Amino acid sequence: MRGKTTIAEIVSRQLEDMIAEGALQVGVQLPSERVLAERLEVSRPTLREAKQILTSKGLLTSRQGGGTYVTTSLNSSLSDPLTNLLKERPEFRYDILELRQTLDSEAAFLAASRATNLEKQNIKEKYYDMVKFHLAAEDHVASALADINFHLSITEASHNIALLHVTRSIYDVLLSSIENNLKYLYTIKGIEKHLTQQHKSILNSIIDGNSKEARSAAKKHMEFVNESLSNMDKEKERHNRFLHHTSVLSDPESK
Repeated sequence: MRGKTTIAEIVSRQLEDMIAEGALQVGVQLPSERVLAERLEVSRPTLREAKQILTSKGLLTSRQGGGTYVTTSLNSSLSDPLTNLLKERPEFRYDILELRQTLDSEAAFLAASRATNLEKQNIKEKYYDMVKFHLAAEDHVASALADINFHLSITEASHNIALLHVTRSIYDVLLSSIENNLKYLYTIKGIEKHLTQQHKSILNSIIDGNSKEARSAAKKHMEFVNESLSNMDKEKERHNRFLHHTSVLSDPESK
């Protein structure tokens, strides 16, 4: 029979909740042992024991030079081979877009009603970081990173632990998908203005606390991306058919 729960286990659960809810984010360093022990109102030896429990679970890690950090591997906890397949095969872009439409619209809906002022400020900062890259429309890799971090900040503000961890677990897949999408979207003249306005609508709805409008804005954004990519694919197929027909009908002797 298991013994009584120790103070260290209680503290470890507190820290675990902070990680799960996004208060302690991936890759972030924990406050110093002295400061954290004071805030949690426990002794430093108890805190060390609690941190060791989380380290054994893979949630915390110590780095050379000092300091304890939330492990960065939390963002890629799904090791299913299908995850790598989705990341490496651009032809699955529409499946991922369908998934994003569900995840992002629900996250926006929840964030609009649950986000704190601090979280709203974080979303706003991530928005302006993203806009800077989108308006330049040059570096689709940097733009993709800024784009996904904007959407992730919204998911964090949804205060839905399951939604947050599902999104984090496929972070690499989503990032790769956005990179591939932007590489093609940036070839469309004026696309950056459309993307900026759509993201601004999502941001404003969340700031205003309008859940239904936030969900609708996120949904419309994903539908726009889906339709734009679909039209590009159709145009590419049409052009390839034209080239094929031209090669079939051309006179070999005239070459």
